[in-house]
Amino acid sequence: MKTAAIALLAVLATPAALFAADAGEGKSVLSPDWVNSAVTLVVFLALLGVLYAFAWGPIQKGLQAREDAQYHALDEAKKAREEAAGMRVQVQAQLDHAAEQVREMLAEARRDADALRATEKEAGVKDAAAERERAKREIEAARDAALEDIYKQAVDLATTLSAKTLGRKITADDHRKLVGESLAELKQSAKSA
Repeated sequence: MKTAAIALLAVLATPAALFAADAGEGKSVLSPDWVNSAVTLVVFLALLGVLYAFAWGPIQKGLQAREDAQYHALDEAKKAREEAAGMRVQVQAQLDHAAEQVREMLAEARRDADALRATEKEAGVKDAAAERERAKREIEAARDAALEDIYKQAVDLATTLSAKTLGRKITADDHRKLVGESLAELKQSAKSA
């Protein structure tokens, strides 16, 4: 750094010394002069050398770093785009899987509802059959009770008629016995017929 400062001072001091030596002659600064042109060329080249030595390297490094950063940013963007595409595919696969699970759950719910409906229908059929059987038993019991009542009334009526016909008194028990025997014979003949 020290040598660069000394070189810059030497380059800048040389034209000043030359101009001071020429100032006494009275020439115009704008008139063509080979010495001025040579000094200007030397100063320009020296300035280029100093700039090349001290400024060009950092500028070049900065430009290279910027270019590398842009390439890196492009690579990162490509990677991010590829990751986003991969994630999009993954999310779509998950959505498809979730939709499939929903369809399966709905199908299972339909099957369960159908099974429940069938079970309820079966239970209804069984309940109806049980109710029919109960009604049959009640009807048979009512019929048997009615027949029993009819038999009793028939026995009483037959007893009364027999007593009047025979002119003697038959007890109700005797008559019941006779009617029971007659009914048994009647039932037996109805079975064999």
